Formats: sequence, C-alpha cells, structure tokens
Amino acid sequence: MKKISTKALKLLYKRKNKIGKLPSFTIQESSENILKGKIEIIKFNENDYQQILFNEPIIIEKLREEIKTIDKNYKYIINIDMIPNYEIIDLIKKHIINIDDFIAEDLMNTDQRVKYESRGNFVFIVLKTPVEYDFSKIIKKEVPKIYEQISIIFSQNIIIVFQEGIEGDQLDKLRKNISFLKNNSIEFFLYYIIDLTVDKYLAFIEELEDYLKELEKKLFNESNLDTGMIYYIRINLGIIKRDFINLLEVVKTLKFSAFNKLPEFQIDDLLDHIYKTIEIVNDLNQFVSFLFETYLSVLNTKFNESMKILTVINTMFVPPIFIAGIYGMNFENMPELKWKYGYFFALFIMFSIMFFLFIYFKKKKYL
Repeated sequence: MKKISTKALKLLYKRKNKIGKLPSFTIQESSENILKGKIEIIKFNENDYQQILFNEPIIIEKLREEIKTIDKNYKYIINIDMIPNYEIIDLIKKHIINIDDFIAEDLMNTDQRVKYESRGNFVFIVLKTPVEYDFSKIIKKEVPKIYEQISIIFSQNIIIVFQEGIEGDQLDKLRKNISFLKNNSIEFFLYYIIDLTVDKYLAFIEELEDYLKELEKKLFNESNLDTGMIYYIRINLGIIKRDFINLLEVVKTLKFSAFNKLPEFQIDDLLDHIYKTIEIVNDLNQFVSFLFETYLSVLNTKFNESMKILTVINTMFVPPIFIAGIYGMNFENMPELKWKYGYFFALFIMFSIMFFLFIYFKKKKYL
C-alpha cells in the first residue's frame, strides 16, 4: 500500500475540517501591535510621487494612520509582501475596500487556483508566478518554494498586490522608473503585473527546456535517465499548463470587463503570449514523453543484448552438456569408459565444439 506523506495528510485533514462549513471571517483580537513582513504604499499622480515603506517590524497604528489618509487625487499601488493576517484584512475592509468573507479567506490561503472574480466595485485576481529558475536545485528539492501566489485587488485608482514575502517581487522595475509610473493609468499596472507573470513563466520554461536538453544528451551518451526526475518535471508542466489555461480565461474576462480601459491591442498581445506559452508547454510535454519512451527503448535494447549474450553462452555449453550426459549414463558396454585417453578425448571434443561455436558467433557478430 502506498504511503501518504505527512504534508498530504495535513492537507487532507485541513480540507476535511472545512467540509460543510460556510466561509466566514471574524476579526481576531490580538495583543500584539506589530506585524512581521513588508508593506509598501506608492502614491502618485502626474505631478507627484511618494513611496511609504513599512519594514519589519510593522507598527499597526502607523500603518492604519497612513491608510486612513488615502487621497482620491492620487493613484495607489499597495504592495503587501507577506501573507495577510486578520489585522491587515481588517485595515483593508475598514479603510480601503470592503472585501467580503470569500475574498478574505482566499487572501489568507496560498493554495488558490488562478482566477478572476468581479465584485461590482472591485476585481479580485489570483496569479501564480515562478520564484526559482535553477532546475538543479529544484530537482534536488533544495528550494522551499517554486511558485508564489500573487493576489490582486483592483479598483478605481487603487491596486493592492499581495505576495508571499519571497525575495524579489513584481514591482522591482516600477520603482526604478518613476516617470513611467506617473504617465500611465492604474489599469496599465494591472496589465503590467499579468504580463510580467507571463514573462517570468517563459523564462522558467526556457530554463526547463535547457535542462531537458541536458537530460537528452545524458540519455544518449550514458544511456541513463532518472525516471523520478522525469515524473517530477511532468507534474510541473501539468501545473504550468493548468495555470495558463486559467490565466487565459482571466485575461479574456478582463478584456470585456467594465474595469478594462486598456487599448485592445495590449490585451491581444497578452493573449498571444499566453497562447504561445501553452503551445511551448504542450511541446515540452511531448518532448518529455519522447525522452521517457526513448529511455524505455534503450532499456529494452540493453535487455535484449543481455539475453542474446546469455543465449549464445547457453548454446555454446549445450554440446559439452550433451556429451557429458551420454558418458554419465555409466552403462557397462561403453568402451570409451575403459580407454586410457577417453577422458582427455572427451574434453578435447567438448572444447573444440565450444571453440568453433565461439568463432561462428563472433563472425555473425552475436558477440
């Protein structure tokens, strides 16, 4: 019976406990006034740019005072680089956007699928993005996480981005180009984040493709392949394909959404990149299948070679065994048994036959 991992059991137990329960969100009172993580508020318009950074430890009261002062004349990008807790959700509900219990629950769990949800006055989007590109580390499981969940709440003049606190984020390039920020609409930054996610996946897939080519060389040079590794890669390709099929639906829905004020060609370009990624993933899936089938063919060839050699050796030993069997019957009327040179003559016949068979098989290239 297959053993279930501890992690899988915890996940099953967690889901089992939720069966029959309605989604609910209750603010839990906490004696702590400090949060761990990083929160960044970028406020800007055509004439002004301000960046307010709350590094760990985050004083909740200071954060609350800053959020209370949201000005409708500014555009806001709020980057919450941590898995939000009850205090963060409470601040958002009271001072920015009144999100419902379903959204609150999704924000606090990082096992959501890629999706798009509209709530009338805001849009909620969940994305997945790779955070590690070194496949030698990924295969050896030396990295804690391969994918990061990016949750986005998008409303008029405000984008709230929730990340998991992993090093490097979706806004690195934006911070370096203030004029770029000032001169673009808030809708464009939603497009930018989704497009960046697609670009990161393309880079991830390129690294995976290079790694598979190395495996192909190793297979043909050394006739060796780790099937567990191939299975692991197929799982990851399945995850990527599933996420991109869902992302395709997200972008298509966004294209016809009332929140979308982007030029149609930008959304079409994004869709084109998504279709391209799905095609590449399908090609890589076929390539992985090819590698596995080739490896099985190599194993089968090796097995056949081994069987051929064993068959040849067995054939060479059949005549000596036959001769030994005849003279092993020990009948009284067998003159050779009493012959002085009978033993040596029998050995000579046996080895002569084996030698001629060896020469024959060598010429036929069976050996």
